[in-house]
Amino acid sequence: MSEKINIAVVGGGVHAQIAHIPVFTKHPQCNVVALCDPDVRKLDHLSQKYNIPVRCQDYQEILDTPEIDAVIIATPNYLHAPMAIAAMKYGKHVLCESPMAVTHQETLEMVDAARASGKKLALAMNNRLRPDVQTLHAFIRGAELGQIYYIKSGWLIGSREWKLSPWRLEQLKSGGGVFLGYGTTVLDIALFLLKNKRPSQIFASTHRKEPEAQVEDTGLCIINFTDDTVLTVEVSWSLLFEEDFLYCNAFGRKGAALLNPLRIQKELHNDLFNVTPTIVNKNVYKASYEQQAIHFVEYLTKDRTPPITSDDGVMIARIADAFYESAEKKQLVKIE
Repeated sequence: MSEKINIAVVGGGVHAQIAHIPVFTKHPQCNVVALCDPDVRKLDHLSQKYNIPVRCQDYQEILDTPEIDAVIIATPNYLHAPMAIAAMKYGKHVLCESPMAVTHQETLEMVDAARASGKKLALAMNNRLRPDVQTLHAFIRGAELGQIYYIKSGWLIGSREWKLSPWRLEQLKSGGGVFLGYGTTVLDIALFLLKNKRPSQIFASTHRKEPEAQVEDTGLCIINFTDDTVLTVEVSWSLLFEEDFLYCNAFGRKGAALLNPLRIQKELHNDLFNVTPTIVNKNVYKASYEQQAIHFVEYLTKDRTPPITSDDGVMIARIADAFYESAEKKQLVKIE
């Protein structure tokens, strides 16, 4: 690897435009040297804006360029596993967008490819790196809220009208519905807060407004853990409502916390007090992507264990598989 890490971004969508390209371009140890996307207009615009020297529509060109050290996979979900596996086989490290893959089996194949190639596989599950999530995690880890026994979480996307817009159709091509697209993000936050607890079973239900969609636009589930902790997840991109909600509320024996915005209350001397600390960085999303870049570079250069490991991605994929199995069978399913 050269003095600086030469990075190729594959996929010119929203995450690449607002996060990966601008953040890694500013990182002092990185050079964003290539961009790959089938849309020529995106290639032209982004390569000129960020002075990216190599642009291509064919992913094979990225693989065949030995000077590229690492690849950021920011493509539709169904391409995550095949592109990541190919990159590692061609000797490149990988930062893969969430969800890690469409199925649990694919995540295992990605882990095997990393092991066989000796290359490093990191996951772009940045939400657990948000300052507010990190703060809440510190409260829980320090037993400030007592034993956590219930987490209620969700991501509900509102709209003034429902229609299968090009954006939603693109989501449907990704290999799964709203749970795979948004539920895995919510799961990442919740499982981070419930670190070291083991999920045991799940009951899920789904809904779709359009029969031709073939996948769910609304999904909800109850997940039980081996220590009787309960996690609920609800996700939708079809609500006839003008606002969006992303939340993860934790309830413990000594207090509770609401996320987004963060509010922490703790029982002290038989009374409830607001103990919410001030979050210095107000733009929690930007901060999370900046931390993600820092951790990825340290993973490659200093061999430090990343805060999000492939094991986290494998667990989320295992739960997602069980979610869809439960919804199809309309029964409780064990999370093996």
